[in-house]
Amino acid sequence: MVLALLVVQFGWRSYRTHRVFNDTADEEIHIACGLEVWTARRYQAEPQHPPLARVVLAALPYLAGLRAAGRQTSWNAGEEEFYWRTLSLARWGNLFFLPFLLAYTYRWGRELYGAWAGLGAATLAGFSPNLLAHASLATLDFGAATTTFVATYYLWRWTREPGGLQRCLAAAVSLALAVLTKFSALLVLPLMGVAFFGLARAFPAWRRIALFWGAIGIMIWAGYGFSIGPLPPANFRAPERLEPLLAQSRLPAPAFVRGVLDVAGHNAAGHQSYLLGKVGFSGWWYYFPVVLALKSTLPLLALVALGLIVGPRGTYPGVGVLVVLGVCMLSNLNLGARHILVIYPLFALLACGLFTNHRRGAMVAAAVLAGWHAVESVAAHPDYLAYFNQTVRGREEEFLLDSNLDWGQDLERLRRYLRENQVGSVYLSYFGRGDPIRRRIPGVRPLGRDERPAGWVAVSKGHIAGMALDGYNLGWLKAYQPRARIGKSILVYDLR
Repeated sequence: MVLALLVVQFGWRSYRTHRVFNDTADEEIHIACGLEVWTARRYQAEPQHPPLARVVLAALPYLAGLRAAGRQTSWNAGEEEFYWRTLSLARWGNLFFLPFLLAYTYRWGRELYGAWAGLGAATLAGFSPNLLAHASLATLDFGAATTTFVATYYLWRWTREPGGLQRCLAAAVSLALAVLTKFSALLVLPLMGVAFFGLARAFPAWRRIALFWGAIGIMIWAGYGFSIGPLPPANFRAPERLEPLLAQSRLPAPAFVRGVLDVAGHNAAGHQSYLLGKVGFSGWWYYFPVVLALKSTLPLLALVALGLIVGPRGTYPGVGVLVVLGVCMLSNLNLGARHILVIYPLFALLACGLFTNHRRGAMVAAAVLAGWHAVESVAAHPDYLAYFNQTVRGREEEFLLDSNLDWGQDLERLRRYLRENQVGSVYLSYFGRGDPIRRRIPGVRPLGRDERPAGWVAVSKGHIAGMALDGYNLGWLKAYQPRARIGKSILVYDLR
């Protein structure tokens, strides 16, 4: 019953954000690629991500009549209500993963410490602002966190009985589903398995290992429709030795191979990112620890610290956190808390032992901190995406941007503000893929290079910081006080 209530409150709060935020930077392409599978029974438009979560996201919009056109969808030409309805349906698709995440968080916590601990862990996960943020968008990160967490649980169970056939196959199936959701699982989960078996000081026989990888290979191939063919064109430069060799071959699941190569090429090339006032392309090794410190609620961090001190049986979840963090710290792709979402249910497990601790003081502290965590989460509504804890609140853009704060989500809020304040024209510099014309913003015109207009100006915080700009600087706006703050990501100036 408690689990059901946690699912309902999470889903309801997620739904309440659907019409607050317009489509963010990555949503349209994910929906379009999922629709490609539903409509054309192929997966070619953009293979850098695997198809499973995209197919889930696109299912309800497809049934509602939405169709894809390459890497885009037809909602750009649709009426306003059609846009919102289909976008909301896609975002509802992400909640398919929600019962699995909370149920397995409860299950693992119960097996570690007992039923009350399991409920405590599920509650901490169910009130996580970061999990809520990405469950409320039609993106892959919440699905990836869920499938990776479930696979982590089954790898842990396998260590309890290394020779068990059912546990081997369960781990294989769950790992394959995680890989079919996001390619990062292909690196994180095998390392997790090695670490877990090392802790258990027992490894499966080579026949079990062969069966494990064989089952994974078959499931991934099935996820790509048992396709065989040549390697699709590259979106990123692949490793030089592999590309010529593979290009001459007919491969099983060629889109999978291309996707893995594209991720490797993307990581090698880097991606524009932002940390502590600096813009870079190759990332910072300390980026993700900073993200955890600033975007986790303070009570959750306190619970994790207490759990590590009081609850030594949290070894496996703790190692899981270290593996995820270690892999991501070596990456050049520093693109937000969404890349480490799986850490939050693992944090919940590290803390949940406090709820059944024999020391009364520890239990009282856990209850108080859990309540504070829930209050923080509810108070953040609807801006879960831009949640930061009290240490930097009010000056978030000095520390982190991109999907941590400004992912193009507030264009609809800007439209409403301009309409309510009868602003007839505005110069706009917008960090996102949303179309201002489609959002019916009156008199909108782009803020050009070296242009300092006398009028209304709306600028995304990401652009003021210098992200995604073609060689020009909007830092001059820092000398002015904004007339309004739109959501968490857009500043409006009246320069008349």
